Amino acid sequence: MFYEKIYPYILVFFQLTSLVYLLSSAPYIAFDYSGILIEVAGVFLGLISIFVMGVGNANVAPIPKKNGELITSGPYRVIRHPMYLAQLIAVLPLVIDYFTWLRLVVFVLLIITLLVKMVFEEKHLKQQFPDYAEYVAKTKKIIPFIY
Repeated sequence: MFYEKIYPYILVFFQLTSLVYLLSSAPYIAFDYSGILIEVAGVFLGLISIFVMGVGNANVAPIPKKNGELITSGPYRVIRHPMYLAQLIAVLPLVIDYFTWLRLVVFVLLIITLLVKMVFEEKHLKQQFPDYAEYVAKTKKIIPFIY
């Protein structure tokens, strides 16, 4: 009971706390053009992913909506979790440009949290969508063509 009801929200808490810390502990704009371009790419990927998924189909918690649909178009054609990748891409330049060991630890905590969220979420997606196993076979989890 605890695992299914509370655990996903603990993961969301760690995810959002990590993002808030990374965005509030230093400037939230990279200081060079390449960093800004990477940040913009991350935000763009996130917005495209939300648009393709549809706001009504998205959920911050790693639990699929009861009447949700499996999205396999747009960035979801290549990777199953583009919104998670978008977050990492958007904050990576900030961790590099405004480096502290604590910010690196928080970034690693964010990566671990997102990986754990993916495992939890995919377990539920497999249960809800009969075609999910076929979709998994055709796509990568978060890094296109690699993982």
